[in-house]
Amino acid sequence: MTIRGVLAGLALAGLTLTACGGSENPIGPTDPPVVVGPTVLGIAPGSGPASGGTTVTISGANFAAGAAVSIGNVAATSVTVVSSTSITAVTGASAAGAASVTVTVDGRSSTLASAFTYVALPPPTISGISPSSGSTAGGTTVTLAGTNFASGATVTIGGVAATGVTALSSTSLRAVTGPRAAGAADVVVTVGTQSATLARGYTFAVPGPNPPPVITSLVVQSTRANAPSNFADVGEEVVATATVQDAETPVSRLVFEWSAEGGAFTGTGPSVRWRAPTGVATPTELRVTVKVTEAVDGAPQIVSSTATVRVHDSIKEISDVSVQFLRDFSDQRNPEYVIRNFYTGCPGRAEELVDVTNNQLNYTITSYRIDPPTSATVNFGGTCAYANKKGVDGCVGTPALWKAIDKRTGLSETSTGIGRTTTVYRDSRWWLCDSNFEGTTTRPFSTFIR
Repeated sequence: MTIRGVLAGLALAGLTLTACGGSENPIGPTDPPVVVGPTVLGIAPGSGPASGGTTVTISGANFAAGAAVSIGNVAATSVTVVSSTSITAVTGASAAGAASVTVTVDGRSSTLASAFTYVALPPPTISGISPSSGSTAGGTTVTLAGTNFASGATVTIGGVAATGVTALSSTSLRAVTGPRAAGAADVVVTVGTQSATLARGYTFAVPGPNPPPVITSLVVQSTRANAPSNFADVGEEVVATATVQDAETPVSRLVFEWSAEGGAFTGTGPSVRWRAPTGVATPTELRVTVKVTEAVDGAPQIVSSTATVRVHDSIKEISDVSVQFLRDFSDQRNPEYVIRNFYTGCPGRAEELVDVTNNQLNYTITSYRIDPPTSATVNFGGTCAYANKKGVDGCVGTPALWKAIDKRTGLSETSTGIGRTTTVYRDSRWWLCDSNFEGTTTRPFSTFIR
């Protein structure tokens, strides 16, 4: 075997031969690393308003952290490299028309020509601003009404850029005024490259003493249809609402504290829910109070208001007043006393006075039994099934039995059935409205009770 063959065999066996005076790892020329630039393949969606603000997804290859995106030579914002093949970004404002999409990574760029189209929007309009005046120190939150507003809109008032500009909708913008000298000022809204002006629409005024908030009303309202204000049944959850005005501070920035002589609150702000307490003697009155604080420099401005809520156990109360009427009738008390709990505005009061008077003229009640009501309902402005009584607030059915002697004949008779009464809620209490008897008597054509 030749020396060349031996060396070849040793090399194939994985052995390394070192020449005398040489290195085991000979140094020689090496190739530089290969750098591959990004590639843009597509963009979705392929169009958006010229005002900018469209979130797009760019697809391609070799994307990497730090990538920059421009669409129509306008730098995109909120650029996020999702992966080596996907980038999300938000378009800037540009003139309408087709635009190229460019992605740059480490100085290398890729462009997809005419891949995105900026669509021209109608120009904005301004119809109003609220409030229309505020402090020269700025800081007033205003709401602009108009049309064709869009994300990315800017606002200037008196040439001073507003901050916190938010497009609430295409017809509403919210912004915070900057500082400016006193006087009337133009309001300008710019969407993309188009603007609208409300001439002298806002007035900057030198702030004077800061008046406290004004509570114009405090109402506690049941959620039941036609229920009166400031009324609640025991355990009922009702809505407490304070209407507040303040010249400097939006209601959303005022602090509301609710308290009551019992019960519990749910929620915060100018409108909360209050659950009336149980286990209280009714009817009773409980005070619900709201305290409103405006945080200002120095001592805060604090005002409060109180509503008196009439708390009832309505089913018990209408049952009790119905039973009491039937017992007074049965005891043949003075007719005016018997009908004392009938509301004077109900025609049934006069009718019942006639019935009670005639009963006492013609009959002597020898015994009676008045049982607890078998039905009692509350439905404000509703209808009682018996005799189709409409426009009443409660209905009660009470079993009753009477034994009486007809003074005109000396004959005895028995009447048994259900005493039907309607009730109304007037002047902060429950009243009877009318009465009728559904039952039978041992003597036909008896006039004992209507």
